Amino acid sequence: MKPSYLFVKCLVAFGMAASVHAQGFYWNTASARSMALGGVYLPSQGGVIDSLTANPAGLAMVGGRTVDLSLTSIFTHGSFSNSVNTNAPLNDAPGVIPYGAFGMPIAHSRFSIGLGVVPELVSVSNWNYVDAPGVAGASYGLQKQKSAILAARAVAAVSFALNRKLSLGVSGGAVYNSNTLETPYVFQSNPALAGLKTLLDLHTTGVGWNTSAGLIASPTDRLQFNVAWKSSTTINSTGDANGNIGVQLTALGLGAARPDFHYSAGVQTVMPQSALAGMNWRVNGGWILAVQADWVNWKNAFTSLPVSLTNGNNADINGLLGSSAIFDRVPLNWKDQYSFRGGVERLLTEAISLRGGYAHANNPVPASTLSPLTAAIMTNQLSAGIGYRLGRWRFDLAYGIDPTAQENVVKTALLSGEYSNSKVRIGTQSTSLNTSFRF
Repeated sequence: MKPSYLFVKCLVAFGMAASVHAQGFYWNTASARSMALGGVYLPSQGGVIDSLTANPAGLAMVGGRTVDLSLTSIFTHGSFSNSVNTNAPLNDAPGVIPYGAFGMPIAHSRFSIGLGVVPELVSVSNWNYVDAPGVAGASYGLQKQKSAILAARAVAAVSFALNRKLSLGVSGGAVYNSNTLETPYVFQSNPALAGLKTLLDLHTTGVGWNTSAGLIASPTDRLQFNVAWKSSTTINSTGDANGNIGVQLTALGLGAARPDFHYSAGVQTVMPQSALAGMNWRVNGGWILAVQADWVNWKNAFTSLPVSLTNGNNADINGLLGSSAIFDRVPLNWKDQYSFRGGVERLLTEAISLRGGYAHANNPVPASTLSPLTAAIMTNQLSAGIGYRLGRWRFDLAYGIDPTAQENVVKTALLSGEYSNSKVRIGTQSTSLNTSFRF
């Protein structure tokens, strides 16, 4: 196995205990400095990770060979209520996500390059709650309910400084995606199975590709603008699905049929395109004010989640369906998300900086398709942090909190209506530690 691929798999594995990050469900920035500033990207000499995540033009500011490493820890809390559950708690434990990057100028040219592995999307929901009765009263009782969509990007980028005031950059990345679903799954669109449910344990992995481009303009020594865009990513992941549909078969009077099954599984995941525009102003030698607006195109990415199950091994189920394959599509219908961020940095001494930030975004998840497994509903973020420089080393520490958000579902569009009259509450806290070394 190639070392870079192994590192991506380790990043995803560590992220399995994590959930929505304080800078957003979809990572447009990733450093501790950025987290402390409310998720604003602030170009800097040591900020290789953010250059690869947010704007590749920032590599032009790397003055020498630089290694940039980060650890982010995330803790999520929440509760879920519906007709058969009252404040069922979220079971997520704190998770740690490692990532890193390297950047350098090319000799005495105007080009700089960067390589790294950074988070792309992190969503893990891990619950235990009672399965509400569905078609024919079928219920699987108290069950583990887990959904995970994780993605890490192995990326290479290059920037070019046109002059002291303007730089351009582009990047290309391979996105490794892992999907997990362990739940009583209700079929949504399959004509023969719509509304019926089964215990399902599905795991798939896959790789897709994307690109990004950016620009940084500094009209004066104190004022700087940056804009960047990242393409969408389509990933066709494959794996296995196991399950047991015995409770549903019994409720339908088909209890004599064999209930367990195994299929080859396929899931198509689309990561959205996104864009950001930011400005920072060095008010004087001690203060920096920064603002940023982000757009994430969830509307064209999370319209639905296609799931294919093929090569079924249960002859009884194959006979009832007249096929060894099942194709289903889970509706999502997310909306585009717009985020507005602001941050301030105060240089106390030449070595120590204090930071703070705030961000607000709309909730992209419609109530009609919301469930505890897709509850990326946080809209406000508060953060603070500190930075310290020691020779060629830079250390940054940040803390972020997404105050608890609540969403009520009156009437769900998901079959078989089990999430109607339900309530989901979610909040997160996170810490991030960065260290960069220039040599």
